[in-house]
Amino acid sequence: MELKNFNVNFFLLVLLGISVLTFLILQPFLIAIILAAILAVIFQRPFNFFLRISGDRRKISAFATALLGIIIFGGIFIGIISLVFTEVSSLFQQVSSQSGAYDQRYLDHLVSNINSNQVARSFGLDNFINKETVGKSISQLGQEAVVIFQKTYQSIVNFMFLTIVMFFTLYYFLIGGKDLVRKIMYLSPLRDSHEKILIEKFISMSRATIKGTLMIGVLQGTIGGLLFAAVGIHSAVVWGVVMMFLSLIPMFGTGLVWLPAGVIMLLLGNIWQGVTIILVGMGIISTVDNFLKPKLVGKDTQMHPLIVFFATLGGISLLGFLGFIIGPIIVALCITLWDIYAVEFKKQLRKYNE
Repeated sequence: MELKNFNVNFFLLVLLGISVLTFLILQPFLIAIILAAILAVIFQRPFNFFLRISGDRRKISAFATALLGIIIFGGIFIGIISLVFTEVSSLFQQVSSQSGAYDQRYLDHLVSNINSNQVARSFGLDNFINKETVGKSISQLGQEAVVIFQKTYQSIVNFMFLTIVMFFTLYYFLIGGKDLVRKIMYLSPLRDSHEKILIEKFISMSRATIKGTLMIGVLQGTIGGLLFAAVGIHSAVVWGVVMMFLSLIPMFGTGLVWLPAGVIMLLLGNIWQGVTIILVGMGIISTVDNFLKPKLVGKDTQMHPLIVFFATLGGISLLGFLGFIIGPIIVALCITLWDIYAVEFKKQLRKYNE
């Protein structure tokens, strides 16, 4: 018996098996590698600047660019973590005594404000908000805070490790990224024109996510934190950071924080504070992206807002926090591939749809 093309089939089988094993080896670092590719696109201008001033020395320029990225992202990350931990410690000291029990005067003031407010009484809040229920909730929150801090510490250590891997990979992507892209295009059976479309879509979505989503998120979180500080809400920095992260979720975003905060202030009898939060939230925080995103993003992304919504939430659910960057990019590439499919099989599709 003779097996036709046995050597070819055997080679393809070995190639597939080795490729799967290689994927499993690299899987823990895939997010860092993808983010490094995205940052290689974002940092092209600084890299070209360093190339000019270094006399076209790619290694020196790549190292300087990667170092610049570490300084920027590391500084932002450490700064946010420091502010959050400072605010959380301050908040814990305000609601707890040195022995660990909550401050009774603070609790009495909170409960009396709610129970004496006519709006709150009309909703029946005075029936289930009392010293016992609030005190029990604070006690449970304190117990859960220990677990949260432990998980947060583990996440920070893992994030720092992936950050080192990401910028190490970024260094080599800046040096030989173009050669790697040409190699992939050569090995890919797709047409070069289609591959160029996919690369352009990857670049445009990367820029759109970083310039649009991330920068606007920082701006919205900053405005929200300043607003909370102005009306006297404790831990304004923490809430500002929370709003910055929630702004990554399209449509709802920061409203998940400032709207309940405004309603709670109204229920507590702090009328002007509650009205101010709601007005600024609706008039400035939630609308700032409508004015800035077209200027920052331009024509980099043309995806429907609903698709962006699901891509962002799905990316975060599947890949963690950094999925807000990778999710929309993957979905955009998927849509682009289907567009290419529609063009390539236009005649067959027209025939099947007759």
